[in-house]
Amino acid sequence: MISRIVYYVVFPLYVVFVVYSSITLGKDLNEAMLISLGLLLIVSMFSDIRFPKQVTLFSVLQFLILFSFHYVSQLNWCYSLYIILLSKVLYPIKKVSIAIFVGAMSMLLYTGARLSYMDVTKYNYLAVVSDFLTSLAVVFIIQYIVKTEREKNQLIEQIERESSFYQSEKLKVIGELAAGMAHEIRNPLTTIKGFLQLSKSQNYNIKPWYELLSDEVERMTELTGEFLEFSKPRITCYQVSSMHECLQKVISLTESEARILRHQLQYSEYSPDLHVYMDADKMVQVFVNLIKNALEAMTEPGKVTIRLYNSKGWVHVVLTDTGKGIRPADLKKIFDPFFTTKQTGTGLGLSISLKIIQDHGGKLEVSSTEGQGTSFMIRLPLRTREVIEAT
Repeated sequence: MISRIVYYVVFPLYVVFVVYSSITLGKDLNEAMLISLGLLLIVSMFSDIRFPKQVTLFSVLQFLILFSFHYVSQLNWCYSLYIILLSKVLYPIKKVSIAIFVGAMSMLLYTGARLSYMDVTKYNYLAVVSDFLTSLAVVFIIQYIVKTEREKNQLIEQIERESSFYQSEKLKVIGELAAGMAHEIRNPLTTIKGFLQLSKSQNYNIKPWYELLSDEVERMTELTGEFLEFSKPRITCYQVSSMHECLQKVISLTESEARILRHQLQYSEYSPDLHVYMDADKMVQVFVNLIKNALEAMTEPGKVTIRLYNSKGWVHVVLTDTGKGIRPADLKKIFDPFFTTKQTGTGLGLSISLKIIQDHGGKLEVSSTEGQGTSFMIRLPLRTREVIEAT
């Protein structure tokens, strides 16, 4: 906006001012030619935008017209017109070397026109050098402004692209969740509908299928509950808590199930003084879910190993089982909503766990080898003793 005002308002007004000043001061060589060149210079400034492919040709013509205008007007004030025209020509130029060349050529034209009416004195020669150095500084300033403006525009475009991409990804995820939810609910509904139709032909006696129908309803209840859990906003019940105490609670909740399945829970490597800023209940939910998955993954009596340690300001919790492992093709999809390899699974457990860990500013990673087992590693920001005491 400012550049347009300079080019299309200030520049024409300055041309008119030079014409008026030159005629008033009696400096011009030819009044009619001066007015004609001034009008031609103004028209060229407004016309070059209509011929973007001939911008270089128009720039050369504009400088030649300005040189002639300057020569006829016999006024040093034309220097400002050179600077305005130079800034316009330099705007699309990216290379500094080319910009310096253009600036030097424009100043040679200015110098040639100026020397045609100035006395050959030391002062005038030094003034010419001063103008040349000034133009060089102007070239660098303009290049800096142009570069900054270009980078700003690129940043704005990048932000807009990322925002658009984020919005499309969000809609894509919502669509996938909705499709998965509809698919998962449709299966038990189809079962219920079929048995209701069957019961109608038998005088509505649903007793033989009551347990099955109840299981299907329970499955839908569990599915919708986990779906709502997945879509909840970010958790806010944070406080600094001991990760060791959190894991002890998790072990107490899962140890009986492990014994029933003839598995072992081994928690022998740990650092009891590691603290994390977390929602302890949500974190317990994550570890219970991961341990239950590990127990179910081991068809033969096996062992789940739990390790807790500190590394480079992060609290690491590693859960490793001796189960059948995960296929490489499935490993890439295990955090996708509704993806599951279990017949009775909803496919939301790991998605919810990942979301909880991310809400805590942490990371959840998995590695697995078929036939040997799977390992989940949770990394969470460590709260140091100094921070704990300050809070």
